[in-house]
Amino acid sequence: MRVIKQGDSRVTKIIYKKNLNPEAQYRLSIFTYLYQSQGRYLIRNTLTFEIVELTAPEWKALSSLKESPAGLAYLEANGLIELARSYYIIPAEESELKQYEKILFLLKTMAGSPKGMESYVILPTTGCNARCTYCFEEGIATKTMSPKTVERLVDFICETRYKEKYKPIKIRWFGGEPLAAAAIITRICTSLSQRDIPYRSTMVTNGTLLTAEMAKEAKELWHLEKVQVSLDGAREDYELRKNYVAPNKHNYDAAMRAIHFFSEQGIHVNLRVNVDFENIGRIPEFFKELKAEFGSMENIDTYLAPLFQEKEKEESFMNLYGEIFRLTDLQDEMKIPRTTRSLHETHFLRTNMCMADAMGQSIVITPDGIFNNCEHLPEKQTWGNIFDGVTDPETEKKLSAKTSIDPICAKCTFLPECTPYFKTGCSGWFSKCYEYYCLRTEYNLGKLLKGVDVESNGDEEI
Repeated sequence: MRVIKQGDSRVTKIIYKKNLNPEAQYRLSIFTYLYQSQGRYLIRNTLTFEIVELTAPEWKALSSLKESPAGLAYLEANGLIELARSYYIIPAEESELKQYEKILFLLKTMAGSPKGMESYVILPTTGCNARCTYCFEEGIATKTMSPKTVERLVDFICETRYKEKYKPIKIRWFGGEPLAAAAIITRICTSLSQRDIPYRSTMVTNGTLLTAEMAKEAKELWHLEKVQVSLDGAREDYELRKNYVAPNKHNYDAAMRAIHFFSEQGIHVNLRVNVDFENIGRIPEFFKELKAEFGSMENIDTYLAPLFQEKEKEESFMNLYGEIFRLTDLQDEMKIPRTTRSLHETHFLRTNMCMADAMGQSIVITPDGIFNNCEHLPEKQTWGNIFDGVTDPETEKKLSAKTSIDPICAKCTFLPECTPYFKTGCSGWFSKCYEYYCLRTEYNLGKLLKGVDVESNGDEEI
């Protein structure tokens, strides 16, 4: 056996066993994922994120432990001792769930309690210049932040931010279309600068309202480091799906110009290409357009993402992901830089999987100053506002409380990579999550065998 991908050192130090119990019977951990392809054998530990390659005899001996436990002598005879020390193999009576919860507790304890907010998702407006056919915010009232709310928001940030003086807070501009309220963003950033509050920001935008002057201000005053620009494929698909209010001004060409404006200012651009079975067949041609348009620019990358609505179509959704993986290979062949976030395998154990289970560290603030814990549920889960503070302590307590792990999830190989928040109101949860994780894991392990590193590139999720 040989380790071909190191795991999370924090976790491996906790679980590694120097001494094994000679009286115990040992079995395969549910956190051990087995993969074989073309005569090569990999195992991946989803708790430690380590990946090991085995010989054929080691693979056969390990696989037999799925059916029936064996004693220490069996492990020694078949060269499996190190796998037992590294939690691929565990005592038959041991509970993986308890071990997982213990590790989370230790990591959170070592990290300490939050010392203030680190991240603010701010919606300066819910208004938008597009009427996307798939928008999850359809029906939400159009609101724009007032000067009074802007003033109070800056006060709120000063009062609640992380208390380490020189550590910048993170702001994510969301909407609606945040560029429709560019003047409001400027007022907020000007006030933060005047108060010597260090900050950096990211944005989710369609980009079509951007001008060259605005891009310069975004870099210099907004401290914008990264943007996600949403696309829908080639011109015909894009303009049909975006359904702009003023299509003569806001259109495919305007989006392409905006990407250039951002990039020329040194702002990193993630192109999120929304796909379903209606447009995915035309993505190869769209890749050619991207290559011609941005092939020489180093700070632009692309990834394919299924529309949220597709998750409701259980069987076809998995087929759609299969097509996404196939097209991602094509993207690599065409040397179009890609963002790995939609396909990567995590390489460390996260104690908070998303903003929703990071209460006290991250918060969403709507145009009228209302609190929320998820940008995709801006009107559904609130417990207060920037003017009155906490107005619903019961909801705040519920959202802040440790979420119990669902009995089905407790037996899942991918529990350490998932979030316990999934089944309690998360818009991202879907019933085929296990099948998706299997598909993604096997895709990434297959790429690893081909010598392609698909691990996270460190990008934060936008």
